[in-house]
Amino acid sequence: MQQGKVFLASGLLKRAIIIIVMFVTMSVFGLYFIFSDSSVDGVAYLGFSTFVIILLALFLEVILYIRNNLILPIANTKIFIERLVAKEVIEPISNLDFYHINKNIYEFFTSWIGAQNSLKYYIEYYSLLFDKSDIKILFIDAKDGSIMDASRCAVDFYGYSKGELLTMSIFDIQINYDTKASYHKHRLSNGEIKFVEVISTPVSLYFNDSYFMIILDATKAQEKIESLNSEIAIIENNPAIVVKFTYADHWVATELSSNINLLIQSDEKNIDIKALCHSDDIASLSLEIERKIKLENSIYDTKKELDRSYRFKLASGEYGWFRVFVSSSKNINGQIEVIMFLLDNTDQEILKEILTNKLKRCESRILSSDLLGFEYFAKSGALKFSVDFVEFLGYKNSIDMGVSSIEDIYKIIYIDDIDILIDELDRYIEGTSRLVKCDIRLIKKDGKQIYTKIKAKALDTLNDSDEIIGTATDISDHQNYIVQSALTNAIMSSSINGIMICDVNGNILDINDSFSKITGYSKYEIIGKTPQILRSDRHDNVFYAKMWSDIKHFGSWSGKIYNKNRAGEVYLEHLVITAIKDEHGIIQRYIASFYKIME
Repeated sequence: MQQGKVFLASGLLKRAIIIIVMFVTMSVFGLYFIFSDSSVDGVAYLGFSTFVIILLALFLEVILYIRNNLILPIANTKIFIERLVAKEVIEPISNLDFYHINKNIYEFFTSWIGAQNSLKYYIEYYSLLFDKSDIKILFIDAKDGSIMDASRCAVDFYGYSKGELLTMSIFDIQINYDTKASYHKHRLSNGEIKFVEVISTPVSLYFNDSYFMIILDATKAQEKIESLNSEIAIIENNPAIVVKFTYADHWVATELSSNINLLIQSDEKNIDIKALCHSDDIASLSLEIERKIKLENSIYDTKKELDRSYRFKLASGEYGWFRVFVSSSKNINGQIEVIMFLLDNTDQEILKEILTNKLKRCESRILSSDLLGFEYFAKSGALKFSVDFVEFLGYKNSIDMGVSSIEDIYKIIYIDDIDILIDELDRYIEGTSRLVKCDIRLIKKDGKQIYTKIKAKALDTLNDSDEIIGTATDISDHQNYIVQSALTNAIMSSSINGIMICDVNGNILDINDSFSKITGYSKYEIIGKTPQILRSDRHDNVFYAKMWSDIKHFGSWSGKIYNKNRAGEVYLEHLVITAIKDEHGIIQRYIASFYKIME
């Protein structure tokens, strides 16, 4: 603006100098004519000259005014705009008249640049949400409700193509709109109606006001509401007695289910629920409800059912057993309200008492019997063992053995087998296994390892008792048999000699691969047959009689013998036959081992 003032001042100075020069020039010419020509009227000529000078001065002023106040400011404004377009910010050179014009141009240009930057920021900031995220977003024009943009997830949700959505307005998909309603109804492209929650945020971009709408599918939430209404109807007609009361010294009922007449007469008022409870159960019930209230909505609030059943007085005057479920919350006055569900459990309690007595008797018999019995209490980790169990391990009594809890089992269980037993117990307690069953090695007092099979189950399965009772069975002989069988199989499969196993009647029970290679007979062809199938007839009956006589008297026979393979070829082999006897000296099996002799 300072440059504009200097420009105006210099213009006035120029005009003044030009007018003075013209006036002096006309005066000189006038005086010349007056003094040189006597016929010229000096006064008239001087007046005419003055008039001409004034006209010329006015004409010059008009020309200069147009140039300085119109042509030059417009040219300068054009340069100013070109510099702005080139993003060069300069101070405009203008007069006072064009100053406000240039100022408005500058403000308009900066607003336009700001709008461009805001739009660019919006595109960069929200492009990730629109194109990549799983959020359903609609960008709505506030003037007419037209859809300006839609996220990929919104396009998938409504079922329209993006081009179709951008030709629609929010009113085309919105069935109803109630500002008081939590959820609204939107229609999809296939005609399906969805309940949605709309979170709307106004967005201003200088020239246009819009709404940034996040659409949340509330269909499942609506289904839960409808399900809750259905559950309320079910509760009103279910066999459980529902009681609501304010937790205080007296549990005066504020709401009762329609089947409360099982406990009281329907016309009774101000019912004290605590007064209906059996006197022996009131203290325990109060403590459990107090504990449930303290743990409500905490990580320890794992179930709503109380730990045991309680007795309540029936309308008939007798007491019945009820399973109790409680839930608590605070009302608007800050008072704790408890909702109690009572489910008749009388028949189960009677059956439980009968079964408990029977199981207790069985427990006593097992712990006092010859079985290797034990009892485990899951909550405390305590262990009890039968007398026979203790003596089987070589101890005088349980004190001598020194195992009273699960932490002490390393004293009697081989260290590599402890985790096997603990894992089985954990699976059973968690409910993923119906029976504790595993094979472990027990350690006797002298350090000897005994293979045992453990079987155990809860003492009272009706009430999820933590008492687990079980037995241990000595399976050392069976384990030794398994090991021996594995050893025999290993020898047969790795031997280069042909091996054949026969029963006491001479029937072939098993052969190895070398047998098949030498004779040509497969296992399926030879099993069940007798060794007569290999006889070559090169030896007489006296030879075979002496062979079997040696086996029976000396337990074995060895020598060279001619046998015949599957192809009928006779070959010479070295044969060893051994009789396998039991602990009583009775022959149970014959094992023949041979190899082919090259002639």
